[in-house]
Amino acid sequence: MSSTRRENLFLIGFMGAGKTTVGKVLAEKLGWCFMDLDQVIEQRSEKRISEIFAEQGERFFRDMESQVLSEVSTNAHTVVATGGGVIGREKNRHLMRNTGIVVFLDVPWKQLLERIEEGQGRPLAEGEDAMQRLTSLFEQRLPLYRMADLVIDCSGQSPQDLAEGIVSRLNETKLFLN
Repeated sequence: MSSTRRENLFLIGFMGAGKTTVGKVLAEKLGWCFMDLDQVIEQRSEKRISEIFAEQGERFFRDMESQVLSEVSTNAHTVVATGGGVIGREKNRHLMRNTGIVVFLDVPWKQLLERIEEGQGRPLAEGEDAMQRLTSLFEQRLPLYRMADLVIDCSGQSPQDLAEGIVSRLNETKLFLN
């Protein structure tokens, strides 16, 4: 087993799952660093994710996302909020599993849709066929999300409650090697 195993937490889930919000609370609770993969990409490219999608396309964005994930995964004691599609590439799933604990924030579909409608800057949630595209993406990704080390039911819980629940589950399952 690698010495870097289990030294990070990767939060995965569909857009609107609350990965960034919960991640910040969780990092503070653990005394760890927090990184939002999308924010790192935006800072590096000096463009919003929606601009990257519009100007260079999804494949370019996914390549950049994989590169940034690879760099971030070399950190230790970092909570990483990933983008909703990061699990689409096998190499990303493998990398997260080998360098940390993967936590799926499982939010009911209806609640996700409400959050997505309230938000902005989600390129895959825009356009005439957005609902059909989102439903299809969610159905495709759900089995991949469920392969996480921990699946957290997010129904009706605050970010603080979720962070506490994640820490409890990590301690119960002894996933940390510290």
